Amino acid sequence: MAWRAARSLLVLQQQLKAGAPRAAPPATGADEWGLIGDAAHDPTSDHTPHDFPGWGNDIVTAADFPNRPDLGLDAHKVLDDIRRSHDARVKYGISNGQMFSSYAVKGFDPWTWRPYNPKNGDKHFTHGHLSVVGDSRADGTQPWATIGASATAGGEDDDDMGASIGPIQIQPDTTSLSIPPVEAGAADPRQAWINVCNDTYGTRYALRVWFSKGDKTFQPLGGKEGLFALDSGERLSVQLPAGTACLSISRKAVDSTGSIVDPNDEFKPYLGHLTCCIERGPVLR
Repeated sequence: MAWRAARSLLVLQQQLKAGAPRAAPPATGADEWGLIGDAAHDPTSDHTPHDFPGWGNDIVTAADFPNRPDLGLDAHKVLDDIRRSHDARVKYGISNGQMFSSYAVKGFDPWTWRPYNPKNGDKHFTHGHLSVVGDSRADGTQPWATIGASATAGGEDDDDMGASIGPIQIQPDTTSLSIPPVEAGAADPRQAWINVCNDTYGTRYALRVWFSKGDKTFQPLGGKEGLFALDSGERLSVQLPAGTACLSISRKAVDSTGSIVDPNDEFKPYLGHLTCCIERGPVLR
């Protein structure tokens, strides 16, 4: 089975090895930097590859790293740095018999440590564990706000354009993308744009894009009823309205003039590989 790790986890491991070079292999074993789980892992584990509609298939969303304070790598401190940064890529972290998550758990607020008592008894004293969310945010390659990052990573003056999301595969049927709400205030005040470029070597295609602010309604994104026809090599960039939290993208058929038509025997939606990305602007305060 072909699998891959969420890109943010690869960034984390590379960053920790750079920030604590004495703890990098061969001083620590490759198995201490685990991504995919073995056969003994629970199949529901984030170390097991899963399919995520609208993002990708066979993706691992968890990473381990050694807890070696004697070599400059304190796993609990790393995870506490990440906890305090409230990074939108985080699902939960585990270390030293404690756990935090980006969501509330009965009796505990988001981003707070709580006791961790797993059935298998492994309280993660020898290593740290980070799980990331199961959507395209987890492919964000901006540095994590801990050792090995630049001085501004995760800070209030962070203008990191690497926080953009993508590339995201557009499925042959409807693609649903949940994204951090655009211009949502202190948590993420950035503007955002959806970007698509037609790379089909002479083929024209069209997309219909609608958006929701999480208010139980969908509206067309610009254009005529949210419809956009692109020639080969043409780039589409549309700013997302403030509050946008979900995008619904579907493929449409176009005739020889580029007009959008109902699919029939002659004109069908383009079914080849298509991608888009969400471009997020700098933090402006």
